[in-house]
Amino acid sequence: MSAFEYTSVMSSIIVGLALVDILISLNRLIRAGGGVRWHWAAPATALLIFLTIIQIWWSIYRPDGGPMTIGQFLPLVVELVILFLLAAAALPDDVPPGGLDLKLYYQGNSPYLWSLFAAALGWLLFIEILGSTLMGQPLLTVVEGHLVDLVVVLAFVALIFVRRLWIHAIALAFFAVGPIGWLSRSLG
Repeated sequence: MSAFEYTSVMSSIIVGLALVDILISLNRLIRAGGGVRWHWAAPATALLIFLTIIQIWWSIYRPDGGPMTIGQFLPLVVELVILFLLAAAALPDDVPPGGLDLKLYYQGNSPYLWSLFAAALGWLLFIEILGSTLMGQPLLTVVEGHLVDLVVVLAFVALIFVRRLWIHAIALAFFAVGPIGWLSRSLG
């Protein structure tokens, strides 16, 4: 078994646990029936998180099964832990006896969610920029190649502080372009 195959098993377990957390929470919400007052923001964000995790997991694959060192794997583990935390926060774990309002849940939880989104993409960018500059590429050139990603991180950070749900709706639609576009290109 190659180092990549070995590490991909652990990566897949973390990703699987993250996706299962979202699905279990969704199941509990559905089973609660009338005890849940539904609102678009929480499920839409959970779907974005679900698709993002699948996209990142799929991007980890290396067709050549090339070597991977622990130094290459540890940054990936950090990313996967952030994604797990993001998935765990996507939907509430339980529906209290008095019921649950998903709008209130999202409004109270959104600063944490968007902080985790910013941390996840920020970490990926940091690792990419650091790796490229250590390989001899000029820092400015590397940063210029990631300007769109940097703007997205700034948008994630802005959503930590923005309370207007219509802005969140626009942002979610904008952010969904990434995973949905990737998925549509990958289906062929």
